[in-house]
Amino acid sequence: MCMILEFCVKNFLSLKDEAKLSFIASTLKESLQEENDLINELAIGLSVLRSAVIYGANASGKSNVLKALSFYKRFITDSFINSQAGKLIDVEGFRLNTQTENEPTTMEATFIVGDFIYRFGFEVDRKSVREEWLYQRANRKRAKEVELFYRENGVVSVHSKCPLIQEIVDKKMIRDNALVLSTAAQFNDPKSVDILNWLSDTQVLFCSEDEHLWERAIRHLDDDGVRERITEFARYADLGIDSILKIDNKIISSHRQFDEEGRESGNVSFPFNKNESEGTIKYFSLAYPIIDALDNGKRVIIDELDSKLHPLLVRKIIMLFNSSKTNPKGAQLLFTTHDTYLLGAGLLRRDQVWFTQKDGLGATSLYSLAEYKVRSNAAFDRDYINGRYGATPIIGEMERVFERNR
Repeated sequence: MCMILEFCVKNFLSLKDEAKLSFIASTLKESLQEENDLINELAIGLSVLRSAVIYGANASGKSNVLKALSFYKRFITDSFINSQAGKLIDVEGFRLNTQTENEPTTMEATFIVGDFIYRFGFEVDRKSVREEWLYQRANRKRAKEVELFYRENGVVSVHSKCPLIQEIVDKKMIRDNALVLSTAAQFNDPKSVDILNWLSDTQVLFCSEDEHLWERAIRHLDDDGVRERITEFARYADLGIDSILKIDNKIISSHRQFDEEGRESGNVSFPFNKNESEGTIKYFSLAYPIIDALDNGKRVIIDELDSKLHPLLVRKIIMLFNSSKTNPKGAQLLFTTHDTYLLGAGLLRRDQVWFTQKDGLGATSLYSLAEYKVRSNAAFDRDYINGRYGATPIIGEMERVFERNR
């Protein structure tokens, strides 16, 4: 299986100090109503979560955690291909502090790819990669971590296990604004290629990109097998759609028609994006990434999963990921939400629930519900709304805005 274990970020957008998101399960005993199977990596003695959620007030930094993951993926996969020498790196640190706005951004992820656990990270500013490192250890107990390469101030030390990377370094093929890992992958270094393939199988989806999601969804309908899976996925969601067709690059939804006695009389077709609800369009746009992840053990990261979708539908999607029956290949889901119903549905472990809180200086902190001493059967939804865990807005007296106009 291929899985993410941990992700750390420092000095990126509102994430001033180091923030760590972990998919490694705690030893807490849980009392859940729904199936929630861990991925047991017996070789290394770890249990891994299949899903995680981030709660927080508006503008608290939830989406910035996902944006950090998106940048991590994009910079690794694209820094060699899509940048020329001297081109500035599209990274932004914490600008609300006079010190950090001039300091580099740091990111690191630990993940499993095949038989190995990798730890890859970098320190980068607008002009160059200041540091970069890749460590590897075998996916078994007591295996030692080996440094494959370390880059600092333009000097790269390379392990003898990576002769192709050493050759690339010797030939001075590493640009200041590109990663060693990205460069090595373009020259087919096996470990680098494996890591980039792993990242390619990790999708980060934002609600602000609804149009982009829709365009990608249309492309997937060219495959009849995929189209049937998506149609079936829609039927089970009680959306009233009987079939979905692609005609002249337009999506048509078919609904059953009935006579006055309730007998089925035929089908009626509609232009999908004009006649279907916003929620139906979003569900359709997310259908392929969700199906693909569950079928193939990939990772999908979704900002505001609950937006436009009914809570019961969101709950069902999470259940699909949490169950080993519907998720036998260890797909992982990370999402942000405001939907407190999910906290009280007996659905999530405490170590699956994360919060973002912004302080008075504009900096975001990221922390887990597992850090609180609360019972496993506590009313997490009520306690969260009542402010027990923080990560809620401090709402002022809005009435004063209207009192002035009286």
